[in-house]
Amino acid sequence: MSTSTARRPLPALAFLVALTVLTAIVWWRVLHRPDGTSATSSAPNTVQPTCSPVGQKVTLPKPAAVTVTVLNGAGRYQLATQVTAQLKARGFKTGIPTDAPSPLAGIGQIQYGKAGKNGATLLGYYLPGAALVAESRSDAAVTLVLGAAYHALATPAAVTKSLASAAKPCANS
Repeated sequence: MSTSTARRPLPALAFLVALTVLTAIVWWRVLHRPDGTSATSSAPNTVQPTCSPVGQKVTLPKPAAVTVTVLNGAGRYQLATQVTAQLKARGFKTGIPTDAPSPLAGIGQIQYGKAGKNGATLLGYYLPGAALVAESRSDAAVTLVLGAAYHALATPAAVTKSLASAAKPCANS
């Protein structure tokens, strides 16, 4: 009497099907993941002006005239402290960095009162894509809440270029 030595192909076939499905899921997620520039936030992102309307000159303050308090809404360790040091190195007055009361999904929010509008606009050039959020407060201080999509401040060269192009009058105004 001879024993059958044929192997059963079903377990191997089930393993290959499971491996194929897992590979397909991984590739689908890789190909359909959101990129860093399309993060959503609760407030619409602002677009920095590329020119100023003819006859309307916006005077922005120097960084030394703007006090910025940075809040970490991204949940990354010491992020507010690091950005505070970077802003201080670029000439801004800074407050004490701390954590935001709640997480923020976008790049960031620049919160300001009526007296701080021009300072907030200036800070917007250092943080392109951050939403400007007007608040009902009377001081000129600006609060920067960093979001999960924040990566870095704009380079000094990019800020200078943006400020220079915003100072030029628009052609069709």
